[in-house]
Amino acid sequence: MNWESLLRDHWLYKLAAVFIVFLLWLDLTAGERQSQEVISRLVIDVQDSAWVLLEGPDAVAVTFQGRNRDLLALIGDDPEVRVGIGEVTGPVMRLTLDPDQVVYDRELGVRATLVVPTSIELRLERLAERRVPVIADLATVPAMGFTVMRPLLVEPDSVTVRGGESQIESIRQIATHRVSLEDLQHAVMRDLPLAVPAGARGVEIDPPSVLVTVPVDSLVVREVRLPIRTVGDAAERIRVQPDSVDVVVRGAAAAVRRQLDSVSWATVRVDAVPAGPELAPVEMELTAGGFVSASARPEKVTVRPEGP
Repeated sequence: MNWESLLRDHWLYKLAAVFIVFLLWLDLTAGERQSQEVISRLVIDVQDSAWVLLEGPDAVAVTFQGRNRDLLALIGDDPEVRVGIGEVTGPVMRLTLDPDQVVYDRELGVRATLVVPTSIELRLERLAERRVPVIADLATVPAMGFTVMRPLLVEPDSVTVRGGESQIESIRQIATHRVSLEDLQHAVMRDLPLAVPAGARGVEIDPPSVLVTVPVDSLVVREVRLPIRTVGDAAERIRVQPDSVDVVVRGAAAAVRRQLDSVSWATVRVDAVPAGPELAPVEMELTAGGFVSASARPEKVTVRPEGP
């Protein structure tokens, strides 16, 4: 007998027949009373505001009795066990679990009869809090011809972290979730959730998110003619040639404008009178931070002793 051909031929009809048999079995057994173990979420409500739960089980096994069809409906209802702690008596507490603490749809006609384990041990710590700075964890890539201004703007720039004393002690800063932004041509604002540090348990962050602004500006190049001033111990006893230079300023448009508005000259430092003509570098004082660069043309000028 060709079993492969037998299984392959008319397989849709055979699958339908199996399904019909399953439905008939459900109908015949729906009224039978049985026991069913259901893994249920354990919810611990610490009502004592001076303490916080640090460690405890997340789930327990609850045994229900009832008719088959009601037990099937119960599994989809996600029952849970809720335990309230009105007063914490110490850092370690043992609580008894019983079927009265099981929360489920009572209209299903099933009954919780057993919770396993029958008792649990919890670790708690006194509640602590502190204010810590926020770090925006963003990877930013500007579009061609643009630049991202730093630092990024974060509002608020610090948040409150609450939790067990041992968990809060090591937290020095809070970072946002990692976000990548590419091809930036204008300022971008994002409301970003904050991430609990790895390994920290039972820690809450208030507020849970911050508004991050990524300033973006176009890149520009500007050129200006500036006179040269001399500084240093020998500044009054030397002459400079030429007495002015072209200065090229590159960077973010707003920063370049601020730089050009604040600069009036280029600088040459001379601390000792040279014996004859010497070359000295031309310096530029940048007041716009790291968003601009400036270079003089020429980069060096001739300095010589004052006089014929």
